[in-house]
Amino acid sequence: MTNQSIPTEFQRLLLQTVFAFMICDTHISQDEVALIKENASDKLFGDLNIEDELAELIDHVNRRGIDFFDDYFKRVKRIEMDEEQELLLLESAIKTVQADDSIKPEEVNFLKILRVLLKLTNDKILEKFPVVGPQFIDKDRFTDIYFKELYANYAKLTEMPVFDVSDVQDITDTVKDKMK
Repeated sequence: MTNQSIPTEFQRLLLQTVFAFMICDTHISQDEVALIKENASDKLFGDLNIEDELAELIDHVNRRGIDFFDDYFKRVKRIEMDEEQELLLLESAIKTVQADDSIKPEEVNFLKILRVLLKLTNDKILEKFPVVGPQFIDKDRFTDIYFKELYANYAKLTEMPVFDVSDVQDITDTVKDKMK
């Protein structure tokens, strides 16, 4: 599948996934922002206006707080994806978690939550992500109760800060330097 054939709704979901995993540890790293900009320059998000989309996402998380993630996970559940799209969504999440060279427990829990919502088999995940896959798959069958417990634990332990658009400022030059 070429990036141009990814439906716009899926492109937005990809960007929202990267954003959600960028803020799930309540901190925005410039390495994570650089990853978004790099993905945008590679047209992973199609022709979305990244600056505007990020401003909307920041506004959404500032208005909804922790409920932003509830909205995000409902959207993941709602959108029909094929196996390749699910793998791309998971890969985007993993790359975001790895972008700042520090994988925090809440990020692993978020990967577990995302994994629950995907139809991918554990074997397919382990085949595609042999190094990090074992950290967020479970040999037992995931259930709605498990999902709700993971999310509830995150929600009660996490207080979302107020983000500013300057947190995702245009760092195009930084991205270009990293790509050299």
